[in-house]
Amino acid sequence: MQASAGYGLSGAALERPTPALISVVIPMFNEQESVRPLLERLETTLRPLGIPFEIVAVDDGSRDGTRERLLGFPPLARELSIVCLSRNFGLEGAIEAGLRHARGDVVVLMDADLQDPPELVPTLLDAWRNGAEVVFTTKRTRAEPLARRAAFGGFHLLYHRLARIPSPLGAGNFSLIDRAALDAVLAMPERSRYLPGLRYWVGFRQVEIAYDRPERAAGRPSMTFSKLLKLGLDGIFGFSHLPLRLATLLGAVACALGVVLVGWVLVERFITHTAILGWPSLMIAVCFLGGAQLVAIGILGEYLSRVFDEVRRRPNYIVREVLRPSAAAVEESESGGSPVSLQTRRGGR
Repeated sequence: MQASAGYGLSGAALERPTPALISVVIPMFNEQESVRPLLERLETTLRPLGIPFEIVAVDDGSRDGTRERLLGFPPLARELSIVCLSRNFGLEGAIEAGLRHARGDVVVLMDADLQDPPELVPTLLDAWRNGAEVVFTTKRTRAEPLARRAAFGGFHLLYHRLARIPSPLGAGNFSLIDRAALDAVLAMPERSRYLPGLRYWVGFRQVEIAYDRPERAAGRPSMTFSKLLKLGLDGIFGFSHLPLRLATLLGAVACALGVVLVGWVLVERFITHTAILGWPSLMIAVCFLGGAQLVAIGILGEYLSRVFDEVRRRPNYIVREVLRPSAAAVEESESGGSPVSLQTRRGGR
């Protein structure tokens, strides 16, 4: 795994003191096979820094042993919090839940499948110390199937072209966010939350770190094609009005073509006196105009569905309980006493 700095700071760099607390937020859905190696690598990376840290794992309605594996790792019992959602709310809801429960001065967001290397966290922290308020990552290479790489590349290129404030190509969720920037992101009331777009939209001093994304450690990706498609549409329709303008342009083209066809029919009928067969021209006109209208209606529907979600104001997630191993119980367990007990808080958003 190699990383390099890209998009840099404007103005003089600031040298920050050590943060009082680092939060690492990890959304999880059916990641039982990755839990132990992930936590082991996080402990190996974060413990030598000598900085207090917490790990906020969000169990997004997992149906396997993800939560049990999290609770079964005593070395991080003091630092671990498990935010258990009432069902599977999807990646965006799980991310928001984790970010709202994080208490650190800086917050690192990463995936649980080890494609976001924990060993890169000190590099992100160094960029923050040098004055960055948002440190985002981009992928130089991806160790994934060709079709998946092509889909991600196509989306990022399309988003970069369409968005009113385009984020750098390939920017993903793996990032470090300063508390001030995070509070600005969380203050936004919208329900469709494409984080790379929101994170770039708020501004602040931002730095890019490029790295080679490794293959998934174990299991199959929980982000299926349909989930990725929804996330991509949220990003495009949430940060661009261009699809509406394209629909208007398509309608204008259809009208212009209709005028041209009318002129052609009049010329053929009254000047050249050529017989006009109505069936082919009629079908062409109907198919073209019908297709243009359906495309425009579909684009309007995408925007209206998001307006409908905003009006209903349903929460993006519901927390069933938050599990935190108690420090006293950890000490008792380490001395050979009873197993680690839990501090549990139920309910909430």
